[in-house]
Amino acid sequence: MQRYKAVIIDDEEDSRSNTRNMLEKYCPEVEIVGEADNGPDGKQKIQELKPHVVFLDINMPGMNGFEMLEGIYNRDFCVIFLTAYSEHGITAVKAGAIDYLLKPLMLSELQGAVKKVILHYESKPASGGKSEENKNLVLINHSKGFTLVDFKDIVWLEANDNYTNLYLNGQKKIVASKTLKEFESILPIQDFFRVHRSALINFNYIKEYSNHEGGEVILSDGTRVQVSKARIQDFGEFIKTKSVTPK
Repeated sequence: MQRYKAVIIDDEEDSRSNTRNMLEKYCPEVEIVGEADNGPDGKQKIQELKPHVVFLDINMPGMNGFEMLEGIYNRDFCVIFLTAYSEHGITAVKAGAIDYLLKPLMLSELQGAVKKVILHYESKPASGGKSEENKNLVLINHSKGFTLVDFKDIVWLEANDNYTNLYLNGQKKIVASKTLKEFESILPIQDFFRVHRSALINFNYIKEYSNHEGGEVILSDGTRVQVSKARIQDFGEFIKTKSVTPK
């Protein structure tokens, strides 16, 4: 019998224990390989243990379940959200969860969720091709709710006091209720560079660089973004890591 590695991330010890006991007793297909009681430790467990499925509590202090997933890219595991609050259902589905279970857990619903995990892996192409749910999604909170954005579609970000203006491919703009510093901490450093205290750009949309007034990046949509004097040298080093040297 194929067994699927699982990690449980929940700040409540009793809740983790209950989930673990139910899985061990009634879901022999699942092998629990790790647990965590907060988002940052949970991310590390996922990176180290590479589980097939993560049982993830939504309401955790400091970093909730949705925020934890924001910083995980190329997601290749299933997510089953656990929460005592039914209003999170739509958000959980949009965040790519394979299922959403209310606490206290019902055995039939837990077993149904595990069956979905099994079906997910059994139906994957033999080549290991990625499904649509494994996009590099970032949850963007704003005044009207939230938007899920693939970070590859973000051209650049601009600080706006305690908010951030996101400029997306296709001339779309979103005003997000996160600071630029927060976005800098969750977006992949191999693709995004802080060229100025007020600007974070996606390398993949750089069209050209000009020495005009110290340094200026021209993006694919025609936007010109100033590179601060303090960042020019670091920016040059960053660009070198992306350059191809002719033989």
